[in-house]
Amino acid sequence: MFDIRGIIICVPLYTAGVLLLGASITASLFVFHVAIVPFIFKYSKTFRRGLIFANFVQWPLHVDYDEPSASGIEGGRNLTLQYQSKVDKCTVQIGVWHILPKSIYEKFKGDFEGNIDKEELNRKLDEEMAYSKKPIMMYCHGNSNSRATSHRIQLYKFFQQMDFHTIAFDYRGYGDSTNLNPSEDGVVEDSLVVYEWIHSTMENSQNKPPIYVWGHSLGTGISSHLLGNLDELCGRLLKRRDPLSPPNGLILEAPFNNLADEVAHHPLSILVTWLPYYENTFVAPFRACPQHSFCSDKHLARASQLPVLILHAEDDLIVPYIVGHKLYQSIVESRRNGGATVKIHKYQRKENLGHKWICNANNLHQVIGDFVKDHC
Repeated sequence: MFDIRGIIICVPLYTAGVLLLGASITASLFVFHVAIVPFIFKYSKTFRRGLIFANFVQWPLHVDYDEPSASGIEGGRNLTLQYQSKVDKCTVQIGVWHILPKSIYEKFKGDFEGNIDKEELNRKLDEEMAYSKKPIMMYCHGNSNSRATSHRIQLYKFFQQMDFHTIAFDYRGYGDSTNLNPSEDGVVEDSLVVYEWIHSTMENSQNKPPIYVWGHSLGTGISSHLLGNLDELCGRLLKRRDPLSPPNGLILEAPFNNLADEVAHHPLSILVTWLPYYENTFVAPFRACPQHSFCSDKHLARASQLPVLILHAEDDLIVPYIVGHKLYQSIVESRRNGGATVKIHKYQRKENLGHKWICNANNLHQVIGDFVKDHC
């Protein structure tokens, strides 16, 4: 038999206990929110680096980088570039995919399906890239995951249908590249080495194919840093007397003007903007830290002769449209006394393209085709 009096006494005691526990948890979360998180943001470079690069997120798992076909790519080959990093003072290995244009893949399809020696195939494809006159698109991906992520593969397929060569690679700390903690200087150095390799495959070609660089999200900061300082980087990191020539154009998908503004305008910042020390704690560290400031506005101000196309969706919740438009305005201002064209193409909210799916935009073939044709 149950004693109803015991139940009557225990219920309010239990309720009070739950309320006290809930209040304790709420107070702890509040302290964590207003004290611990700001402290970590301001003083931990490791924490900020993790947020910026997110290279600890690697998806999909168990990628066979040696066989791009295992990731759904036809006409792709895997390459490895190895060099001595001046940034991290060690040997760095970069994993690269070269994906053929549709028309050239059809020509070499039998070689991919047969048992041709890989070295011989690579020699033939290097030669084809140098002499085919098909545009080359070097792709600088954003943070987290690798070159095998689904939305990136979808973009490679778009490039292939446009009959472009695609050069997709992973920075240090990503994919099958050397597992190092990435920094802005480090990933820019990796991009420079890939860009130099593209040029080296065409060194004997009299009429070189046009080269374009496409950056997405964090990759826009990397590619802007690379191309805004190309001459200086070639001299300091590659020890070249003759700097590499700039590409025919730069395409920036979902870019930001600088990392501090991206942090300030990120949708999650609404959780902390009410704090009186918000600017000093959450935003200022990104302005003051040279290891990861990604000031695309300042970098591209140094590249006035580089044609730029910006693509941005209104419903982008990761990199809001406002910071992409700020970058556009900054580039336009830097070229008020002359320079190459800069255009911005805004995708409306109703198209539901968000941060990663501009590759599915209905008019992308036209937008990219016009840009390439105008600057080939």
